[in-house]
Amino acid sequence: MKDRSKRIHPFLIPLFTIALLLYLSACAQWFGFPVYYDSTTYKQLTDLKPRVLLLYDKFLTTKVDQQKIEEIRLKFAQIYEYEKGKGVKNVETFSQIELIRKMYERHVIDRLENGNWSEVHLHNQKENISEAFDIAIQTENLKNKNN
Repeated sequence: MKDRSKRIHPFLIPLFTIALLLYLSACAQWFGFPVYYDSTTYKQLTDLKPRVLLLYDKFLTTKVDQQKIEEIRLKFAQIYEYEKGKGVKNVETFSQIELIRKMYERHVIDRLENGNWSEVHLHNQKENISEAFDIAIQTENLKNKNN
């Protein structure tokens, strides 16, 4: 029989990696490596938020604008790569953008699979994604602007 006590569960490796990245990010800020405000990030987020909300308004109707869905997916992919390229010191903003992107994908799948949204569902989903965008925008806006 194999001794399983010495093996690391595959789920723990990515969990440990994320915890290590968050720790290193906190250490970088603690030891005086400032995280700087990026006007490009701020503009991308503030431009994308209303585009997503306008698309959601269309989820009340029977016709789904697949082109708009894809345009927003592309924009999320561009922001994602831009933020990821900033490295470990940007993990907070990068993580928030990834959460918003996943939320958007869940909402799109919900609309495509379950049909038209009701007014209440639309309001709830818009409120959820708006709050997520606002957190990311505020996080960027609170960064050190003396660069």
